Amino acid sequence: MHGNAASSLAPPPPFPKRRNAVLRLYDAPLYRDGAFWNTVVWCLISSISIPTASTTEPSKLPPWLDNLLAIIAMVIIFGVVPAWIRLLIRRWRWRRRPQPPRQEVPPVPLHAAPVGPALRVSATHRADPARPVSEVPADARNTFPHPIARALRALQQAPTDKDRYEALLDAAEILAITLSVTTAALLQEAGQRDLSLLRRAYFGKGAMFGTWTTWLRELQPLAAARPDLVAGLHQALGDGPDGPGIVTHLNALREERNRAAHGDKPKSQPESALRVAEGTHHLERALAKAQFLKATPWLFTVSCVYRPRSRDFEVVAKDATGDHPDFERRTFTWEHPVGIDMFYVHGPEGPVPLSPFVADLFCPQCRQMEVSYAYKAHKGNRTATFKSFGRGHDIAAPDLVDDLLSLPDQRG
Repeated sequence: MHGNAASSLAPPPPFPKRRNAVLRLYDAPLYRDGAFWNTVVWCLISSISIPTASTTEPSKLPPWLDNLLAIIAMVIIFGVVPAWIRLLIRRWRWRRRPQPPRQEVPPVPLHAAPVGPALRVSATHRADPARPVSEVPADARNTFPHPIARALRALQQAPTDKDRYEALLDAAEILAITLSVTTAALLQEAGQRDLSLLRRAYFGKGAMFGTWTTWLRELQPLAAARPDLVAGLHQALGDGPDGPGIVTHLNALREERNRAAHGDKPKSQPESALRVAEGTHHLERALAKAQFLKATPWLFTVSCVYRPRSRDFEVVAKDATGDHPDFERRTFTWEHPVGIDMFYVHGPEGPVPLSPFVADLFCPQCRQMEVSYAYKAHKGNRTATFKSFGRGHDIAAPDLVDDLLSLPDQRG
């Protein structure tokens, strides 16, 4: 934060009061702990007195080993055991201690969410330690297509607030891409021609964060008129009683990414924490709006074998759902053949190819196969560039230029 806005807002306490009490109880420095010094004193006494004491009975053990075992026994009996007993008593007393009643936090009005050119800290959305953590991102890690599930995992495992800030913006953009390419594949299969904006972006400056949110907003009239094309898309795009549509939340995060790209990144960990809290508000609501993605899982085909007797095809495909890097294999029986080593949306009417929007390509930098999305193409030199979801590396895919050229350039 900069200017008066930063000076007028004090960072919220990192933990609630009860958590602070627990930290004071268990995380106090060792030099303040009497049990620690008791153990040290007994260790010193044993180390001095036992080796210098005269022995009354001969021992079968070597003198050095006999003294060492005696010292360890004295330290355990008079140092470690009392400290352990004290710890049990203090834990028992803490559990029996009466706790203050939990204060209920009023729900956040969605209309107050900042959707302007930048995410600014407001009293409404300031991080509140008593506010319960949303379960939506954790559920999405197990049920959403792999790219967004993987991005959410990276967000939840980020070690610092600055890392969480970057991971939050990455997850927001990948959510917009995943939602867009899934919808585009289903619309293309249904014979719809509302893909001209994507085609122009591919053969122009490239498909960026703003490309996806702009295209999704343009789909709102079609989704309202034909809710059967992509089940749940109309509810996701339209404003409802629970707040604005998904594009509003994604655009707020897109503006925050633009803000960071133009040099206004958080300058400190507290500022990062505040801006992460602001962005998390939008990301959680965007994920809640995108719940229909659970009904359109991604598959990666491994084999397709025709069965003459039943006149159908046995297809083995990997379930590209969830954040686990190793996809589980599943077997399907479909009436029509599918391509091999391709991503498909398992829609209500059967498999729908995600090509040319998504492909599994070899990344020369990572030296491994990466799930990638179409980013840019050129008619003249007939090249196509894809970007990996995981690291954002550019990957050349000349074989997919014709498929991108075949996208409709006008609405039907």
